[in-house]
Amino acid sequence: MKTRYNKILIADDEEDLSWSISKSLKRSDDLIEVQCVNRGDEALQLLKTTKFDLVISDIRMPGISGLELLDEIISKKLKISVILMTAYGTPEIERELKHKLSKTADLRYIEKPFDIHDLKRMVFDDDDAHEDEILPVHSHTVCSNAR
Repeated sequence: MKTRYNKILIADDEEDLSWSISKSLKRSDDLIEVQCVNRGDEALQLLKTTKFDLVISDIRMPGISGLELLDEIISKKLKISVILMTAYGTPEIERELKHKLSKTADLRYIEKPFDIHDLKRMVFDDDDAHEDEILPVHSHTVCSNAR
């Protein structure tokens, strides 16, 4: 599988999940570069010095939240696709994300727990249908062996 993303940043305070996502993505495309951090403020610092094509971020994490990270990406007009992950999906979160979607063209989110294949479809799918609407992906397993 090939992706339009060459450099991916994963920000999640769950180290095991970050590591699993990273390994699964690299197994699918060994040419992508994946970097993981465990705090939102660490992700923000990296975005100041490194160009990423995609940020996969948890919403709730130490430092700054994934929503605050998204606000920084939007305010700095960075051309980065964003996938937000949350275990706390609510109608309020969906409304807030729909509002933010009007400010950035490539924003999606996935609800935890999710099947890794659902996330990989978001990363490796070139279909731009997601640009019109925030569509949460619901699943029931945290991680599975990718392939």
